[in-house]
Amino acid sequence: MAEVSADDISLINNNSGPFILLSAKTVLDSPPGGNNNGRFDPGESGGLILALRNIGNQGVDNVTALLRSTDSRFIITDSTTSYGSIPVCSTRTNTADPFRIQVDPSIPKETPVQLLLLINGNGYCDTLRFRLVVGEIVQTDPVPDGPRQPPLYWAYDDIDTSYTQHPEFSWVEINNLGTRLDLSDDQTVVLDLPFTWQFYGEYYSQISICSNGWVAPGYTTSTVYYNYPLPSTTLPGAVCANWDDLYPPIGNGVWYYHDAPNHRFIIEWDSVHYIGSNLWERFEIIIYDQTVPTPTGDNQIVVQYLTANSYSSSTVGIQDPSQSIAIQCLYDGTYNNGSAPIVPGRAIKYVTGTPTAIRESNEPVKLPARFYAFPNPGRGLIHFVTEIGTAGSISIFDRTGRLVTTIQPTSRTWDGRDATGKPVSPGVYFCRLKTVSGPELEAKLIVTR
Repeated sequence: MAEVSADDISLINNNSGPFILLSAKTVLDSPPGGNNNGRFDPGESGGLILALRNIGNQGVDNVTALLRSTDSRFIITDSTTSYGSIPVCSTRTNTADPFRIQVDPSIPKETPVQLLLLINGNGYCDTLRFRLVVGEIVQTDPVPDGPRQPPLYWAYDDIDTSYTQHPEFSWVEINNLGTRLDLSDDQTVVLDLPFTWQFYGEYYSQISICSNGWVAPGYTTSTVYYNYPLPSTTLPGAVCANWDDLYPPIGNGVWYYHDAPNHRFIIEWDSVHYIGSNLWERFEIIIYDQTVPTPTGDNQIVVQYLTANSYSSSTVGIQDPSQSIAIQCLYDGTYNNGSAPIVPGRAIKYVTGTPTAIRESNEPVKLPARFYAFPNPGRGLIHFVTEIGTAGSISIFDRTGRLVTTIQPTSRTWDGRDATGKPVSPGVYFCRLKTVSGPELEAKLIVTR
């Protein structure tokens, strides 16, 4: 269990007197539903405790809360709870009755999920907006482009073996097959491509190759050698294999080759030295044609590293033509959490499409069937909704476990009365749906005055 301080909180409205804010969030992700790291990860289920603090000048009684998610992959299976009374300068939590969460396995790590907390009390009504970030990218995960949601491109390196898109290092030597470019210091040449290069949804028939370890789709006269973090307005849309101040006249130069049988265009920096240094590198950029399919049609790109003598002052990654979206794998010796260090034999693939995890089992992940009541909190006529095609009766119990009433399969509404026809008291009630096949489903309902 880990406690996280509240962030990204905004008040949609508030009333005079009581003033309730979200002061802390605690994720309960103990096994078997979670891994006990204090956050929600893809595929996990667990509880969520929210602490509410009243910083107003008046207390509020009978406080209830309803949690809503704006992301269908972040499923709230128990969305209601009760806080009781919250006096002035006091904090209350739902520790005894946490919200219950199920995270879809398909949601990418480090996805921010916006949540709404609807608060009701005697004479008080407010909505708080906050967010939770699902998962954390580690070295064996792909890196998404950003800042935006959802990502378009992802960077996979060869150790991301839990994903079907990961590359395998396979060096392609072209210095005896291709054409050597007569590149001097800080020079860019423009070539016609043998196929169309689709990059971030735009189409290019040319490629610009810079001596300083990067290529750009289309035509550019930029020769920028001083590297910056990505995205950068100093650089056009580009693929940066090793953006640094390189000097091709020392070494074996820069080469290009169209490998038509294997549907790819290759650019190799062969033993090119860093300016004013005895250190050098061999690396290559491979752009596949559109016969190698991707989900969006954008060409697949693979960068390979045969040496790793000095990447301490380089920028590695890609950025889009607008210079506002990028993947930064490396900048001046600092790696992205999802990027493996560059070593001899490293490969990085840049490709579009949602990451596909390799499962240990072929069985699909089953998410819980949904059963809920609305309005909730509510009073008067309550409606029940279920995704079960054929369902049985609904039994309603109070907090002590006493059966209040039973709703027959022909009805999906409740008028808030017990079996004798008497209106029930405000409070928390538990609704149990008996299904014809499968487990019983439960929903929690708060009845207000």
